[in-house]
Amino acid sequence: MKISEFIKQVNTTKDTIRHYEELDLVKPKWINGMRDYSLKDINDFHAIKEMQLIGFTLKDVQEIFNLKRTDGCGSEKLIQGLLNSLEQELESVLKEEQELQHKKNKVTKMMLELNQLM
Repeated sequence: MKISEFIKQVNTTKDTIRHYEELDLVKPKWINGMRDYSLKDINDFHAIKEMQLIGFTLKDVQEIFNLKRTDGCGSEKLIQGLLNSLEQELESVLKEEQELQHKKNKVTKMMLELNQLM
């Protein structure tokens, strides 16, 4: 499919697709000097977006895709790399959660103190 159809399918912009191509994340085939996007490219795009949603950077995604390409989708090295990345992301989320809980406790305490003044 041409880029116009591809961007409709994945709901993005041409600039985003070109950027992902520059990063070697989306790799359409070339047919008669034109890019031809496939279902694999759509799946890769959705995988990129899903990884970004949980906090991975595009650099992280590049590393994961490179492992996938060199070692295969189910390789132990790829799976271990993903597990390590997910563990780091979980640690970050837990830290943020603790900070938010601390902030929530402070706000609640202030509210209680202010309510007592009324």
